[in-house]
Amino acid sequence: MMTSLGKIAAVLAKGSRFLLMTHKDPDGDGLGSMLALGKSLSDAGKEVSLLAQDPIQPPLNLLKGADKIVNILDIDKDFDAAVALDCAEKSRLGEFENHLRNYRLVINIDHHETNESFGDLNLVKPESSSTGELVFRLLEEAGLPMGSDIAGNIFAAIQTDTGSFRYSNTTAETLRIAAALMDRGADPWEISKKVMDSYGLPRLRLLEMALSTIESHHEGSIAIMIVSQEMFQKAGAQQSDSERFVDYPRFIFGVELGVLIRETGENDCKFSLRSNSWLNVASLASRFGGGGHVRAAGFSFQGSLEDGKNDFLKEAGRFLDGTCG
Repeated sequence: MMTSLGKIAAVLAKGSRFLLMTHKDPDGDGLGSMLALGKSLSDAGKEVSLLAQDPIQPPLNLLKGADKIVNILDIDKDFDAAVALDCAEKSRLGEFENHLRNYRLVINIDHHETNESFGDLNLVKPESSSTGELVFRLLEEAGLPMGSDIAGNIFAAIQTDTGSFRYSNTTAETLRIAAALMDRGADPWEISKKVMDSYGLPRLRLLEMALSTIESHHEGSIAIMIVSQEMFQKAGAQQSDSERFVDYPRFIFGVELGVLIRETGENDCKFSLRSNSWLNVASLASRFGGGGHVRAAGFSFQGSLEDGKNDFLKEAGRFLDGTCG
């Protein structure tokens, strides 16, 4: 029997019209994977629509092809398949979730261990560093084009989800794929400048304020950083300007669990979790309706920031003590 990789590659090779989408508040892996697959299908002569719920924010709007992403779904189009990339739960597709039933075939490509396998065909590999790795394998399997722009976007997807190949999800296979992408024209220096190291002044002002909020809990094993709505306003920053801020509390010596809490609206917060060695933050996030990876996860909380922080600290303390049940 064909593997899920083989089945999906066959659909991509034979089909002629595709809808591609990723999760709301998209990151480099979701966008890079979608843009790479979309460009490859388009170069193969197929009709492709790229969909995101919101306008793409800097610096990810600098990815090649980002200007072709639309925010309005044309439900009258007849697609051979709708492809969801880097999305663990249907709900993370936002308002587009309810439209999936309109399509004859839904393909789910992802690497989160908490993925719900909501597609008719599912390529879900938690051992993969990124969805970008899976797109690379699909394009090779399907014999689809992989020019320099496609290779660059896959490289960006992998680079962002591995923290420039520093995180524990970086494997020997990850590095082999990165080398193969360079052979196809990906330029790590240009991609790094564009996607990883291109900051506006508002981001740095926001970081200055956020660093001053770092708190230590549970005898130094938990560090929390907070970004409030007021701080966003004072810095003139967007939510996207706080991406990767969670690394700073994680960097503190002796910390196992680094946490970033962002106010995303009135009585709405987003928690980003990172662990350093042994804590399964995907399991911890699932206690609050979230998910992700063993070392990187998150969830949303409805309520005040202070209430969310206190509730989280109680549960996180039980996880760290091994008494969570």
